[in-house]
Amino acid sequence: MSLYLGIDIGGTNTELGIVDDEGRIVSSQTLSTKQHGGVFADYIDALSQQIALLIANPALTDQVVGIGIGAPNANYFSGCIEEAVNLPWVGSTPIVAELSARTGLPVILDNDANASALGEHSYGVARGLDHFVEITLGTGVGSGIYADGRLIRGYQGKAGELGHIAVGEQEEKCGCGRYGCLEASVAAPAVARRAVKLKKLCIEQGMWSALCDIPDEELTSKCVAEVALTTGDSLARQVFEETGEILGRALAQFACFSAPQAFVLFGGVAQCGDLLLAPVRSAFDKALLHIYRGSIEILLSSLPMGQAAVLGAASLARERYKQDEQ
Repeated sequence: MSLYLGIDIGGTNTELGIVDDEGRIVSSQTLSTKQHGGVFADYIDALSQQIALLIANPALTDQVVGIGIGAPNANYFSGCIEEAVNLPWVGSTPIVAELSARTGLPVILDNDANASALGEHSYGVARGLDHFVEITLGTGVGSGIYADGRLIRGYQGKAGELGHIAVGEQEEKCGCGRYGCLEASVAAPAVARRAVKLKKLCIEQGMWSALCDIPDEELTSKCVAEVALTTGDSLARQVFEETGEILGRALAQFACFSAPQAFVLFGGVAQCGDLLLAPVRSAFDKALLHIYRGSIEILLSSLPMGQAAVLGAASLARERYKQDEQ
Protein backbone atom coordinates (compact mmCIF):
# COMPACT_ATOMS: atom_id res chain seq x y z
CA MET A 1 0.00 0.00 0.00
CA SER A 2 1.32 3.45 -0.95
CA LEU A 3 1.01 6.42 1.41
CA TYR A 4 1.23 10.13 0.63
CA LEU A 5 2.22 13.01 2.91
CA GLY A 6 -0.07 15.99 2.52
CA ILE A 7 1.03 19.41 3.81
CA ASP A 8 -1.36 22.35 3.99
CA ILE A 9 0.44 25.63 4.67
CA GLY A 10 -1.83 28.26 6.20
CA GLY A 11 -1.10 31.70 7.55
CA THR A 12 -1.27 30.50 11.16
CA ASN A 13 -0.57 26.76 11.12
CA THR A 14 0.84 24.10 8.83
CA GLU A 15 -1.08 20.84 8.90
CA LEU A 16 0.59 17.55 7.98
CA GLY A 17 -1.09 14.20 7.38
CA ILE A 18 -0.17 10.81 5.97
CA VAL A 19 -2.98 9.66 3.69
CA ASP A 20 -3.72 6.30 2.07
CA ASP A 21 -5.27 5.61 -1.33
CA GLU A 22 -8.77 5.60 0.15
CA GLY A 23 -8.41 9.06 1.66
CA ARG A 24 -7.88 7.96 5.25
CA ILE A 25 -5.49 10.07 7.34
CA VAL A 26 -3.42 7.53 9.25
CA SER A 27 -1.18 9.98 11.12
CA SER A 28 -1.07 13.77 11.51
CA GLN A 29 0.83 16.68 13.07
CA THR A 30 0.53 20.47 13.32
CA LEU A 31 3.33 23.03 13.04
CA SER A 32 3.14 26.77 13.61
CA THR A 33 3.75 28.68 10.39
CA LYS A 34 4.53 31.96 12.18
CA GLN A 35 6.77 31.01 15.07
CA HIS A 36 10.06 31.15 13.14
CA GLY A 37 10.17 34.91 12.82
CA GLY A 38 9.58 34.99 9.10
CA VAL A 39 12.87 33.18 8.39
CA PHE A 40 12.11 30.66 5.67
CA ALA A 41 15.20 28.50 6.30
CA ASP A 42 14.23 28.08 9.96
CA TYR A 43 10.68 27.13 8.96
CA ILE A 44 11.96 24.52 6.50
CA ASP A 45 14.24 23.05 9.16
CA ALA A 46 11.32 22.75 11.58
CA LEU A 47 9.05 21.31 8.88
CA SER A 48 11.68 18.72 7.92
CA GLN A 49 12.05 17.67 11.56
CA GLN A 50 8.28 17.34 11.86
CA ILE A 51 8.16 15.16 8.75
CA ALA A 52 10.94 12.96 10.13
CA LEU A 53 8.96 12.48 13.36
CA LEU A 54 5.77 11.77 11.46
CA ILE A 55 7.26 8.98 9.36
CA ALA A 56 9.60 7.62 12.04
CA ASN A 57 7.44 4.49 12.26
CA PRO A 58 9.25 1.98 9.96
CA ALA A 59 5.89 0.77 8.66
CA LEU A 60 5.14 4.28 7.41
CA THR A 61 8.65 5.26 6.27
CA ASP A 62 8.81 2.49 3.68
CA GLN A 63 5.37 3.28 2.28
CA VAL A 64 5.40 7.09 2.00
CA VAL A 65 6.16 7.64 -1.70
CA GLY A 66 5.87 11.41 -2.02
CA ILE A 67 4.95 14.76 -0.50
CA GLY A 68 2.25 17.12 -1.76
CA ILE A 69 2.00 20.74 -0.59
CA GLY A 70 -0.93 23.11 -0.93
CA ALA A 71 -0.31 26.78 -0.16
CA PRO A 72 -1.50 30.28 -1.12
CA ASN A 73 0.26 31.68 -4.21
CA ALA A 74 2.06 28.39 -4.77
CA ASN A 75 3.31 27.82 -8.32
CA TYR A 76 3.19 24.25 -9.63
CA PHE A 77 5.79 24.93 -12.33
CA SER A 78 8.40 26.88 -10.37
CA GLY A 79 8.07 24.91 -7.13
CA CYS A 80 7.97 28.20 -5.24
CA ILE A 81 5.52 30.09 -3.07
CA GLU A 82 5.44 33.52 -4.69
CA GLU A 83 4.57 36.73 -2.82
CA ALA A 84 1.91 35.19 -0.57
CA VAL A 85 0.56 38.11 1.46
CA ASN A 86 -0.84 35.89 4.23
CA LEU A 87 2.40 33.96 4.81
CA PRO A 88 5.37 35.34 6.79
CA TRP A 89 8.05 35.10 4.07
CA VAL A 90 8.93 37.81 1.58
CA GLY A 91 9.52 37.14 -2.10
CA SER A 92 9.73 33.75 -3.78
CA THR A 93 10.50 30.75 -1.56
CA PRO A 94 11.83 27.56 -3.26
CA ILE A 95 10.04 25.13 -0.99
CA VAL A 96 10.06 22.13 -3.35
CA ALA A 97 13.84 22.17 -3.84
CA GLU A 98 14.53 22.77 -0.14
CA LEU A 99 12.18 20.08 1.14
CA SER A 100 13.25 17.52 -1.46
CA ALA A 101 16.89 17.98 -0.44
CA ARG A 102 16.09 17.50 3.24
CA THR A 103 13.71 14.54 3.00
CA GLY A 104 14.94 12.62 -0.04
CA LEU A 105 11.31 12.31 -1.20
CA PRO A 106 9.73 13.68 -4.38
CA VAL A 107 7.80 16.89 -3.58
CA ILE A 108 5.06 18.55 -5.60
CA LEU A 109 3.51 21.96 -4.91
CA ASP A 110 0.33 23.69 -6.06
CA ASN A 111 -1.91 26.49 -4.87
CA ASP A 112 -4.45 25.52 -2.26
CA ALA A 113 -7.49 25.86 -4.54
CA ASN A 114 -6.02 23.48 -7.11
CA ALA A 115 -5.08 21.06 -4.36
CA SER A 116 -8.66 21.20 -3.08
CA ALA A 117 -9.99 20.32 -6.55
CA LEU A 118 -7.61 17.39 -6.85
CA GLY A 119 -8.61 16.21 -3.39
CA GLU A 120 -12.26 16.32 -4.44
CA HIS A 121 -11.42 14.31 -7.56
CA SER A 122 -9.39 11.74 -5.63
CA TYR A 123 -11.47 11.34 -2.49
CA GLY A 124 -14.67 13.38 -2.71
CA VAL A 125 -17.92 13.95 -4.54
CA ALA A 126 -16.09 14.60 -7.84
CA ARG A 127 -14.49 11.16 -7.89
CA GLY A 128 -14.91 9.83 -11.42
CA LEU A 129 -15.73 13.22 -12.96
CA ASP A 130 -13.45 14.42 -15.77
CA HIS A 131 -14.97 17.92 -15.98
CA PHE A 132 -15.80 19.96 -12.87
CA VAL A 133 -15.04 23.26 -11.15
CA GLU A 134 -14.38 23.47 -7.42
CA ILE A 135 -15.38 26.79 -5.88
CA THR A 136 -14.02 27.43 -2.39
CA LEU A 137 -16.09 29.93 -0.40
CA GLY A 138 -14.20 31.14 2.63
CA THR A 139 -12.40 34.36 3.52
CA GLY A 140 -11.81 34.58 -0.22
CA VAL A 141 -13.10 32.73 -3.27
CA GLY A 142 -10.78 30.14 -4.76
CA SER A 143 -11.32 27.84 -7.70
CA GLY A 144 -9.81 24.77 -9.29
CA ILE A 145 -10.81 23.82 -12.83
CA TYR A 146 -10.71 20.17 -13.85
CA ALA A 147 -11.29 19.68 -17.59
CA ASP A 148 -10.74 16.77 -19.97
CA GLY A 149 -9.45 14.66 -17.08
CA ARG A 150 -6.78 17.07 -15.86
CA LEU A 151 -6.34 20.20 -13.80
CA ILE A 152 -6.04 23.44 -15.76
CA ARG A 153 -3.01 25.36 -14.52
CA GLY A 154 -2.34 27.75 -17.39
CA TYR A 155 0.85 29.10 -18.94
CA GLN A 156 2.47 30.28 -15.69
CA GLY A 157 0.58 28.07 -13.26
CA LYS A 158 -1.82 30.87 -12.33
CA ALA A 159 -5.03 29.80 -14.07
CA GLY A 160 -8.34 29.49 -12.25
CA GLU A 161 -8.74 32.83 -10.46
CA LEU A 162 -12.51 32.82 -10.94
CA GLY A 163 -12.96 34.71 -7.69
CA HIS A 164 -11.49 37.75 -9.40
CA ILE A 165 -13.69 37.79 -12.48
CA ALA A 166 -15.94 40.87 -12.37
CA VAL A 167 -19.34 39.23 -12.00
CA GLY A 168 -20.24 40.61 -8.56
CA GLU A 169 -21.61 43.91 -7.28
CA GLN A 170 -19.72 46.68 -9.06
CA GLU A 171 -19.64 49.02 -6.05
CA GLU A 172 -17.85 46.46 -3.86
CA LYS A 173 -14.06 46.80 -3.73
CA CYS A 174 -12.10 43.57 -3.64
CA GLY A 175 -8.94 42.91 -1.66
CA CYS A 176 -7.08 42.76 -4.99
CA GLY A 177 -7.83 46.47 -5.45
CA ARG A 178 -10.43 46.15 -8.21
CA TYR A 179 -14.20 46.51 -8.08
CA GLY A 180 -16.91 43.95 -8.82
CA CYS A 181 -14.92 40.74 -8.26
CA LEU A 182 -17.01 37.73 -7.30
CA GLU A 183 -14.93 37.40 -4.12
CA ALA A 184 -16.03 40.85 -2.96
CA SER A 185 -19.69 39.78 -3.22
CA VAL A 186 -19.90 36.17 -2.00
CA ALA A 187 -16.92 35.42 0.28
CA ALA A 188 -17.49 35.25 4.05
CA PRO A 189 -16.63 38.95 4.71
CA ALA A 190 -19.07 39.95 1.94
CA VAL A 191 -21.85 37.91 3.56
CA ALA A 192 -21.17 39.72 6.84
CA ARG A 193 -21.22 43.14 5.13
CA ARG A 194 -24.51 42.28 3.43
CA ALA A 195 -26.02 41.31 6.79
CA VAL A 196 -24.96 44.62 8.35
CA LYS A 197 -26.37 46.58 5.40
CA LEU A 198 -29.72 44.77 5.45
CA LYS A 199 -29.94 45.10 9.22
CA LYS A 200 -29.44 48.86 8.94
CA LEU A 201 -32.23 49.12 6.34
CA CYS A 202 -34.48 47.02 8.54
CA ILE A 203 -33.97 49.35 11.51
CA GLU A 204 -34.47 52.47 9.37
CA GLN A 205 -37.80 51.10 8.17
CA GLY A 206 -38.94 50.41 11.74
CA MET A 207 -38.92 46.65 11.25
CA TRP A 208 -37.38 43.96 13.41
CA SER A 209 -35.16 40.96 12.74
CA ALA A 210 -33.21 38.64 15.01
CA LEU A 211 -30.12 40.18 13.40
CA CYS A 212 -31.02 43.53 15.00
CA ASP A 213 -30.10 42.13 18.42
CA ILE A 214 -26.58 41.20 17.30
CA PRO A 215 -23.76 43.81 17.22
CA ASP A 216 -22.39 44.49 13.74
CA GLU A 217 -18.95 43.13 14.60
CA GLU A 218 -20.49 39.77 15.57
CA LEU A 219 -22.44 39.35 12.33
CA THR A 220 -20.14 36.82 10.69
CA SER A 221 -21.36 34.59 7.85
CA LYS A 222 -21.47 31.68 10.32
CA CYS A 223 -23.54 33.69 12.80
CA VAL A 224 -26.03 34.78 10.13
CA ALA A 225 -26.38 31.19 8.90
CA GLU A 226 -27.06 29.95 12.44
CA VAL A 227 -29.78 32.58 12.90
CA ALA A 228 -31.38 31.68 9.58
CA LEU A 229 -31.29 27.93 10.22
CA THR A 230 -32.39 27.99 13.86
CA THR A 231 -35.03 30.72 13.77
CA GLY A 232 -36.01 30.97 10.12
CA ASP A 233 -35.46 34.73 10.35
CA SER A 234 -36.47 36.22 7.00
CA LEU A 235 -33.72 38.87 6.94
CA ALA A 236 -31.00 36.32 7.70
CA ARG A 237 -32.36 34.14 4.91
CA GLN A 238 -32.40 37.15 2.58
CA VAL A 239 -28.66 37.59 3.14
CA PHE A 240 -28.05 34.13 1.68
CA GLU A 241 -30.69 34.52 -1.02
CA GLU A 242 -28.88 37.61 -2.34
CA THR A 243 -25.49 35.93 -2.00
CA GLY A 244 -26.74 32.80 -3.73
CA GLU A 245 -28.26 34.77 -6.59
CA ILE A 246 -24.94 36.49 -7.35
CA LEU A 247 -23.03 33.21 -7.14
CA GLY A 248 -25.57 31.35 -9.27
CA ARG A 249 -25.37 33.95 -12.05
CA ALA A 250 -21.57 33.80 -11.91
CA LEU A 251 -21.54 30.00 -12.22
CA ALA A 252 -23.77 30.28 -15.28
CA GLN A 253 -21.12 32.50 -16.86
CA PHE A 254 -18.33 30.11 -15.89
CA ALA A 255 -20.23 27.24 -17.53
CA CYS A 256 -19.65 28.91 -20.90
CA PHE A 257 -15.91 28.62 -20.34
CA SER A 258 -15.40 24.96 -19.49
CA ALA A 259 -18.83 23.26 -19.83
CA PRO A 260 -18.32 21.15 -16.68
CA GLN A 261 -20.33 18.18 -15.47
CA ALA A 262 -20.60 19.84 -12.09
CA PHE A 263 -19.69 22.78 -9.89
CA VAL A 264 -18.61 21.68 -6.42
CA LEU A 265 -19.01 24.21 -3.58
CA PHE A 266 -16.63 23.94 -0.63
CA GLY A 267 -15.66 26.06 2.38
CA GLY A 268 -17.22 27.72 5.39
CA VAL A 269 -19.89 29.68 3.51
CA ALA A 270 -21.02 26.50 1.71
CA GLN A 271 -21.51 24.71 5.03
CA CYS A 272 -24.98 26.20 5.40
CA GLY A 273 -26.22 23.76 2.74
CA ASP A 274 -29.58 24.45 1.10
CA LEU A 275 -29.75 27.91 2.67
CA LEU A 276 -27.20 28.91 0.02
CA LEU A 277 -27.60 26.04 -2.45
CA ALA A 278 -31.27 26.64 -3.22
CA PRO A 279 -30.87 30.28 -4.40
CA VAL A 280 -27.65 29.38 -6.21
CA ARG A 281 -29.40 26.67 -8.21
CA SER A 282 -32.41 28.88 -8.92
CA ALA A 283 -30.30 31.78 -10.23
CA PHE A 284 -28.03 29.39 -12.13
CA ASP A 285 -30.95 27.76 -13.95
CA LYS A 286 -32.39 31.16 -14.92
CA ALA A 287 -29.08 32.54 -16.22
CA LEU A 288 -27.67 29.41 -17.87
CA LEU A 289 -27.28 29.34 -21.65
CA HIS A 290 -29.92 26.98 -23.05
CA ILE A 291 -27.45 24.52 -24.59
CA TYR A 292 -26.14 23.61 -21.10
CA ARG A 293 -29.48 23.20 -19.33
CA GLY A 294 -30.03 19.88 -17.60
CA SER A 295 -26.39 18.81 -17.99
CA ILE A 296 -24.58 20.59 -15.11
CA GLU A 297 -25.02 19.78 -11.42
CA ILE A 298 -24.25 22.03 -8.46
CA LEU A 299 -22.97 19.88 -5.61
CA LEU A 300 -21.66 20.34 -2.09
CA SER A 301 -18.21 18.97 -1.31
CA SER A 302 -18.14 15.67 0.53
CA LEU A 303 -14.68 16.26 2.02
CA PRO A 304 -14.67 16.84 5.79
CA MET A 305 -13.80 20.47 6.56
CA GLY A 306 -11.12 19.62 9.11
CA GLN A 307 -9.28 17.23 6.77
CA ALA A 308 -9.97 18.61 3.30
CA ALA A 309 -6.80 20.71 2.92
CA VAL A 310 -4.48 17.86 3.91
CA LEU A 311 -6.37 15.42 1.66
CA GLY A 312 -6.06 17.88 -1.19
CA ALA A 313 -2.32 18.26 -0.67
CA ALA A 314 -1.86 14.49 -0.43
CA SER A 315 -3.76 14.07 -3.70
CA LEU A 316 -1.03 16.10 -5.44
CA ALA A 317 1.55 13.49 -4.44
CA ARG A 318 -0.87 10.70 -5.31
CA GLU A 319 -1.47 12.07 -8.81
CA ARG A 320 2.26 12.45 -9.50
CA TYR A 321 3.00 8.93 -8.21
CA LYS A 322 0.25 7.40 -10.35
CA GLN A 323 1.54 9.26 -13.43
CA ASP A 324 5.11 8.06 -12.81
CA GLU A 325 3.88 4.49 -12.46
CA GLN A 326 2.30 4.52 -15.93
